[in-house]
Amino acid sequence: MKRINEFFDNLFKVIPGYIFGLLTFVVGFSGFIIALLLSPEYVMWEKSISLLGHHPGGIFSRFGLIISNTLAIPFLVYLGSTLKDENVSEKERKIAVGAGIFISINAVLTGAVSGGGLSDLHGLFALLSWLGGNVVCFIFGLLMLKSSKYSKSAAYFSFIIAGIFGSFLIPFFITNFCNAFPDICGSFGKKVYTIMPVYEWVVMFSILIWYLFNSIYMLYKKI
Repeated sequence: MKRINEFFDNLFKVIPGYIFGLLTFVVGFSGFIIALLLSPEYVMWEKSISLLGHHPGGIFSRFGLIISNTLAIPFLVYLGSTLKDENVSEKERKIAVGAGIFISINAVLTGAVSGGGLSDLHGLFALLSWLGGNVVCFIFGLLMLKSSKYSKSAAYFSFIIAGIFGSFLIPFFITNFCNAFPDICGSFGKKVYTIMPVYEWVVMFSILIWYLFNSIYMLYKKI
C-alpha cells in the first residue's frame, strides 16, 4: 500500500490529478460520439448502449469506456487526497476512493466483455458500476460538504448525479423483473423499457460531466 501511495504521489507531482479527470471526460465522450457517427443505423432512443458495441463504430465506444475508466482511477485517488480535512473521516474518505476504484474497474470490464456467452458478465459488470456510481457520488458529496475546500454547490452536484444513478435503477429492476416473470407484468415491463435507452444515455453522460465538473473545479480553485 505504501508503494502504491508513493507511486500516485510521484505521479501527481508530474501530472496534476485533475488532468486525469479531464481526460476521462474527453476520451469517454469522444468514444461515444465517434461510435454514434460511424453507426447511423443505431437509434440511441430505441436501443441500449450495449447494442452500440455491436455496430460498426462500436469499437470506439468500447475502447472509450475502457480507457476513460482506466484514467478515472488516478483521478479518484487524487480527488480523495484533496478531501483530507480535519472535518472529514479518514475511514469514509478511504471508502469513497476504494468504491470509486471498484466502479471504474467494473466499467472497464463492461467495455471489455460484450456479446456471445459473455453477455451475462457484461450485464453484471454494468449493474455493479451503476450501483457503485450511485454510492460513490453520494459519499463524495457528503465528504465535500464537510471539507472547507469544496463549496456546497459541488457537493449538491454530486448528490444530483447520485440521484440520476439511483432513479435509473428503478425502471432497470422493473423491466428485468417483468422480463423474468412475463405472466405477472410482461406488458408493463415492455412499456417501462421504452424509457430505458434514453435514461441509460443520461446516466452515462451525467457521470462524464461529473468528472468534467470536478476537474474544472479543482483547476479553478487550484486544489
